[in-house]
Amino acid sequence: MTANFKRLWSFLFARQSDDWLTFLRFGLGLELCFYCLSARPAWIEVFSGERGGLSSRRISEALISLESSLIPRVNWLLRLGAYLGINEETMLWIVWSILLLSAGLLVIGLFCRPAAITAWFLHLACVKSSEVFAYGMDLFLTIGLFYLMLSPLPDSRSLEYRLWKSRAPDPRMVGFFRRVLQLHLCIIYFFSGLAKCLGSGWWNGMNVWAALTRPPFNVLDPYLIAKWRILLPVAGG
Repeated sequence: MTANFKRLWSFLFARQSDDWLTFLRFGLGLELCFYCLSARPAWIEVFSGERGGLSSRRISEALISLESSLIPRVNWLLRLGAYLGINEETMLWIVWSILLLSAGLLVIGLFCRPAAITAWFLHLACVKSSEVFAYGMDLFLTIGLFYLMLSPLPDSRSLEYRLWKSRAPDPRMVGFFRRVLQLHLCIIYFFSGLAKCLGSGWWNGMNVWAALTRPPFNVLDPYLIAKWRILLPVAGG
């Protein structure tokens, strides 16, 4: 029993350098910057409920309300803004600005943990409130930010570490969070692969077609995709 426990302990708490943590922080911050900049032109249209028409935010928030009332959503922030006397459009731009600022702080490695917590909460709220337009990379970004905010920050290559000479992260805790993230990704990809095997859309190429023709990822001419449709099932594998 003792030998098994030692093997489990060494597997979960193996000493690791924080190079991967630096890469995770920088990569997630950069991806979040791209998310904010790409979403900026349609930010108000997606999240506003005052522009008329069918609001995607209201649809998404109605759906997630059926799952749980505790899932963060943009409506919480808009209610806070209304309580403070801030109109909806201004509050939405404040949320966008804070999210972009958090992303920038992660990229340069300053105030890492507050930035990671803020980025995780705001990004989760935005993704859940626009779930009808959400893509797989949005979910992976939320997962990555969740692990980042719990990880032993700041990493040794961050600006925060260099400015304030913070204590270096515990190599065992760095290794633990890396191992848990690895296990989580293994589970995700296992069930994703299983779903692909069971879903006919991956065998006949319909899912790849939907991904390539869905805005804003429709960069290829649909005629060209249709011409080479015989390759879609192969790409789906």
